Amino acid sequence: MRKKEPSNFTAPSPRRFTLPKSHILRGRRNFQQLFESRKFINTPTISVRFAVYSSNKEGFKVGFISPKKIGNAVQRNRYKRLMREAYRLNKHTLSEAMNNFEGSLHVVCIARHTKPDYHAIENDMVTLLGDLRSRILSANKSEEF
Repeated sequence: MRKKEPSNFTAPSPRRFTLPKSHILRGRRNFQQLFESRKFINTPTISVRFAVYSSNKEGFKVGFISPKKIGNAVQRNRYKRLMREAYRLNKHTLSEAMNNFEGSLHVVCIARHTKPDYHAIENDMVTLLGDLRSRILSANKSEEF
């Protein structure tokens, strides 16, 4: 056997594009509270409902829903996978804003279109996360003053 040569690979970037299970929204009660919330943002492919809680410090949790009116189970699961991937790669815009936030944020992404296209989903996810970020920062500033 040959000896392993040292690698010239540089150190990985400090930003990791992961989505741990602890950041996934679970539980019927959490989803019911989100649907009772009147805060939402719509784009052509994704609708987002969110709720900001100042009492608990869980950080942020996200859920993904694909309603039954969207194709069969294969298409719904594909849509959820695409939304998760778009969120996973772009969540850093929201997580940087949440570092200074004193509370928790629950978000649910709901599919709205029957033919999922990853580029459209990713563009809408970037738009939604930017809008959520600005709303969180403005809410945080209004509480301080």
